[in-house]
Amino acid sequence: MRIPALPKIEGDVDVILDIYSHQSLKGDNHMNEEYGNLDRLVEIGGRVVDMTLAVHFFHKRPMLLAEQIADEMQMAASDAKLREWLSAWNIKSKFRAAPGTCEILESPDDMHKFFKAYVGALYIRNGVGQVQAWISALVDPNADINSFGTPPPPIGLPPPQPGHTGSPPPTQNFSLLMMNQIAAQKGLSVTYPAEQVAGSSHNPTWKVSCCINGERKGEGTARNQKTAKEEAARQAFTVLRW
Repeated sequence: MRIPALPKIEGDVDVILDIYSHQSLKGDNHMNEEYGNLDRLVEIGGRVVDMTLAVHFFHKRPMLLAEQIADEMQMAASDAKLREWLSAWNIKSKFRAAPGTCEILESPDDMHKFFKAYVGALYIRNGVGQVQAWISALVDPNADINSFGTPPPPIGLPPPQPGHTGSPPPTQNFSLLMMNQIAAQKGLSVTYPAEQVAGSSHNPTWKVSCCINGERKGEGTARNQKTAKEEAARQAFTVLRW
């Protein structure tokens, strides 16, 4: 069975360097202003893995019982599966560690930590829709995620009014999570290409675009990437009248 490739994580390379670097290369106080540190990525990534696996098997037909869903989830992300996936992606050759560090990504704990961190980064950068599609493809390449149904709208988003043609809806309750959720509901891909447009590596200015299915719908510029990303998404949200 062909194993789906690792999806590209959008944005700057900081998060990629964190994921592919052993703790031996990091200081005790290593923190990123966007996602914190690797432990935070592992934590959110683990939750997202559980959620996307649960959604996948919940929608499997014939319908599974609750205990069957739990059993399928455990087998889907087993130690053997993780080892097979990491080998297919050739992760060891890309992983960085201090000289003398041995047994890179050999233990089950290390393999799961890498996988969860990657999923966590993919979730915060690309959105839950892309994570769900990828996890489902890993578990079953023939899965049809369009049959999974539409999740409920995020809290704070009013239902659209029939025939409404007035001004764009207010965005005071806007969030990146809301943007990504609505895009996932509509079956659209959201990406956030970023580039440093000015400043030094210690004091950069970032320009981030919000692209829907590859088409730029918003753009933001700020001294940190998170603020630029939020502005780009807010512009796209207004332009699309979501």
